Amino acid sequence: MFVIGTAGHIDHGKTSLINRLTGIDTDRLPEEKARGMTIDLGFAWYDTPAGNRVGIVDVPGHERFVRNMIAGAGGIDAVILVVAADDGWMPQSQEHLQITRLLGLQYGLVVLTKIDLVEKNWTDLVEEDIRQKLKGTFLEKSPIIRLSSITGEGFDKLRREIDALSEKITRRDDIGKPRLYADRFFVMPGMGGVVTGTLRGGTLQVGQEAIVFPDRKIGKIRTLQSHNRQVEKAFPGQRTAVSLTGVDKEHLHRGGVISLPEIIAAYPENPVLALNLSLIEESRLIIEDRRRLLIIMGTTEVEGELRFLEVDRLTPGQGGLAFFIPAQPLLTFIGDRFIARLPTPQITIGGGMVLDILDSPPRRKNYQLYGYLHGRTSMTMDSLINSELLKNNGRISDTDFEFTNFSRADIGQILEKMLRSGELVTQGRFYFGAAELKRQIAEITLGIENIFRDAPHKDGLPMEEINSAINLPKSSVEILIEYMLNNNLLVKKGNRYDIPRRLINVRGDLKKLADEMEKALLETHLTPPRIDELIAGDKKKKEALDFLLAAGVAVRVSSDIVFHRTHWLGAIDCIREAIRQKGKLGVGDIREKLGSSRKYIVPLLEETDRRRITKREGDFRMKGEKFEA
Repeated sequence: MFVIGTAGHIDHGKTSLINRLTGIDTDRLPEEKARGMTIDLGFAWYDTPAGNRVGIVDVPGHERFVRNMIAGAGGIDAVILVVAADDGWMPQSQEHLQITRLLGLQYGLVVLTKIDLVEKNWTDLVEEDIRQKLKGTFLEKSPIIRLSSITGEGFDKLRREIDALSEKITRRDDIGKPRLYADRFFVMPGMGGVVTGTLRGGTLQVGQEAIVFPDRKIGKIRTLQSHNRQVEKAFPGQRTAVSLTGVDKEHLHRGGVISLPEIIAAYPENPVLALNLSLIEESRLIIEDRRRLLIIMGTTEVEGELRFLEVDRLTPGQGGLAFFIPAQPLLTFIGDRFIARLPTPQITIGGGMVLDILDSPPRRKNYQLYGYLHGRTSMTMDSLINSELLKNNGRISDTDFEFTNFSRADIGQILEKMLRSGELVTQGRFYFGAAELKRQIAEITLGIENIFRDAPHKDGLPMEEINSAINLPKSSVEILIEYMLNNNLLVKKGNRYDIPRRLINVRGDLKKLADEMEKALLETHLTPPRIDELIAGDKKKKEALDFLLAAGVAVRVSSDIVFHRTHWLGAIDCIREAIRQKGKLGVGDIREKLGSSRKYIVPLLEETDRRRITKREGDFRMKGEKFEA
């Protein structure tokens, strides 16, 4: 299944061609019948001799209905560009060609209609002119089929070329992310509101929960149809009609999108789109920074503001990076194609591709942060992954690609391939570029070493101090620290991090303070000064005490009491000996043996309990699990 759309100037015979080919009149509106012109989108289908069903979208050719044309062209795989032999190439011939080019179409046919109205030599001249107009476009080498919808001449060749196209066009991939941009809405008796469109990105099936964007209304799929046939499941590339239960008809309209609740739940509320924008020469307009534009994505039209970072303006024929801030919700994926028009006057100025979906508008002073966008204009999986690594300081996860036109499985295969080749390294659910990981680890190591060079007395560093010493995002540093721990490049001490086997020491004035503090602790035995008395609010004295604790010279037994290691070990030996003799001791017994007051003995015993040297039962202490350790 694939979809062909017509394109071309008004009254060049697009609708008549489809009618002759399929037997279906796509002009369904009374006004279209009365005026003899296509105003809105029309739909038909055609079964090729090989049995392939081809969906056909008929689009209006009048300049006032180009928006409707774009809505139809957004879901097609190939185009039939129609030019009337009596008129030749006209303004909408050129505009429609540019629109299909900007939408990324690669396949198509050119049809020269109404050959029954002119002489053959005139038709030859028109065909030669068309060839000149198509040079450098995707239709340059396409066949030009001469035909008449009145006599039927040329239709056998048209059928053969459509059959050949069906063999060339790659099937739409099922990436597990279905989106149906509604191009038509109507009410059917007994079914309620129905929307139609070309399904892309995944399947829909009867009974499945679906959501309507932008209203975010959830319902269940009651029925599915494809070209007037009831189906249980619709596939990518099919023209599909969907009726939903639980969703009122006022939430169903052209430009809305049917998708899955889990996709819309994860989609950002107010995205800013990074675009690769190209202006067509025919527009003859200079587009400046902060210009209001209309972006057409699928069948959705949204007005918003355009921003440039690298340039102040784009001139006709130019292209470059741009950022679009939509005024209304817009559902799009990275890699989607769009058309850009002016709101007034309504003229097509260009189009391009969505390169990224951002949380907020970029700032001009930070333009260098968006250089990664240049690497994804080809929009291959490899270029997308590599540019995402640049964007995120060498770190990615597979969830970074949820809103792309690639499946998680396909992205996963590329990531695994890069892991096997050594280009990537994993840490938890994240992937790091191997070269960038090495550089960032070296940066973290150097930052830590610089701190310890100036403060060798520190027993490890808290995360916030490491973050302040290096120029890397906080979220990346935490993951990198985990990697360094797992690979023995760092060790963890409580909530601090240190270099393995590093010796701590003090020097200069700090050593003098540490020596004085150690002497005070030695002289006071088991009745030392409180911590706040030792440091007296002095930052340097606190660092000296931290060093004594880290070096094991002092032992903290509570939030405000430390003992010298010598007295601490002596106290433990005394307690052990007494418990061995008596089996258990009360606080008073221990206080008497150690010659200290309850103020110090109770915290000391609580610490021996915590270390499981002793065990408390009521008012007594006895042997703990680690009594002999």
